Amino acid sequence: MPSTIKSENKTLNIAGKKTQLTILGEGPPLLYLHSAGGETEPIAFHKKLAEKHTVYLPAHPGFALSEGLDRIDDINDMAWHYVDLIQELGLEDVPVVSYSLGAWIASEVKLLRPRLIGPTVMIAAAGLHVDGAPMAELFIDEFDDLRKLLFFNPESQEAKDYFPSDVNDPRILMWLRAREATARVGWNPYLHNPKLLQHLHRLDSPVQLIWGKQDKLIPAAHGEYYAAHLPNAKLIELEECGHMVPYEKTEEAAEIALDFLLTENA
Repeated sequence: MPSTIKSENKTLNIAGKKTQLTILGEGPPLLYLHSAGGETEPIAFHKKLAEKHTVYLPAHPGFALSEGLDRIDDINDMAWHYVDLIQELGLEDVPVVSYSLGAWIASEVKLLRPRLIGPTVMIAAAGLHVDGAPMAELFIDEFDDLRKLLFFNPESQEAKDYFPSDVNDPRILMWLRAREATARVGWNPYLHNPKLLQHLHRLDSPVQLIWGKQDKLIPAAHGEYYAAHLPNAKLIELEECGHMVPYEKTEEAAEIALDFLLTENA
């Protein structure tokens, strides 16, 4: 990895909503849509992607310093926000790497404006209800329980570094904001759109699905369902990995994503 990666922070006005945007690296454009965990500051996974791409890393409304949550009532509102943002950036057919909540958003944007989003990496994607494989409860207060839910090894250094340790942790405010923003689009129905199932056949761009085989939040059966019902998708399941794929399998997941995008954009 280069010792320094070009980085720029911007504040955009997206249809009247103040939106935080970080731009990393150089090369062909790539849009990263983050999870409910709110990885809005560059992490190692983003930096790996930025070795080959200019990575656009916006914060969803209500996350980090982005505003406008009062104008987001459901996933459809969030998707329209990203239609506006992608157009503001002057992008079209842009490759997307998306994670969990972000992968759900990517699917919804693609349905609204198919030409805006190109080849897509979907990591541990929310968005579906799969019979027999219910999603676990994300909106819990105990940090130790959350670590056990999200990580294959909750005692790993990555797991301990990721979460605020207690209410005195300076990251707690951003964590609480992220949870509130997620609840606006994912409380009821819980982290899925009942109508998405019937539209999966319309999402015909190439899709690389990446899943942790031991994902306890969104079981791997969801990845298998996406793979079976998207017209042009393939699935890779990673062993000894929970929901936190970009943290637990940083190098491996980034390599899969970059190889996929290189092949699709060749």
